[in-house]
Amino acid sequence: MRLATHKSPDEISFVEVAAQAHCSLQTLYRYYGSMEDLWLACAGRVLKHLGDRIIDHLQAIESYKDRMRKVFWLMLDFFERHDNFIKLFMETVHFQRWMNDISFKQPEVSRVVLDMIAEGQASGILTNEVDKVAILDFIYGVVFRFVQMHQIRRIKQSNAQRSNALFEMLWRAIANPHPHPHPPREGKSERG
Repeated sequence: MRLATHKSPDEISFVEVAAQAHCSLQTLYRYYGSMEDLWLACAGRVLKHLGDRIIDHLQAIESYKDRMRKVFWLMLDFFERHDNFIKLFMETVHFQRWMNDISFKQPEVSRVVLDMIAEGQASGILTNEVDKVAILDFIYGVVFRFVQMHQIRRIKQSNAQRSNALFEMLWRAIANPHPHPHPPREGKSERG
């Protein structure tokens, strides 16, 4: 991945990767076979790191909406910090090929986010008009579009810095338009 910060990913050869990784060319070919396979393996590692980071950051946040906001911010921030990852994929890996790879499904990240979405739907906070996978796809679509266009347009302002405004737009789309009213607490009348 470091090599992709200094030159276009399609200009990087297996010879350069082997030298950077301090391994033989034969070893690279044995385990990866092609540059595309190598980039997909890198994607798996990068996305696993994102999943671990999300899990670590959610531990002390109690409000459901704040946890979702944090996940959104973490995704934007992570891809901003690893912008060469997005560049690498936009320039080198055919989308259909990535869709067939395990890294596309992002099991580490998706499991955490899907569990959160299911929790939100079960508690009436998120819409039940679509299933949890549709909400996940919507969130990923929004995140990846912002990340991708940030690079293409060479936007100077950080996506992570404007994440609160962006999240509120996302939240309005996935929140239950008719949330369940909270039941009154025991021992208190509805008037207070």
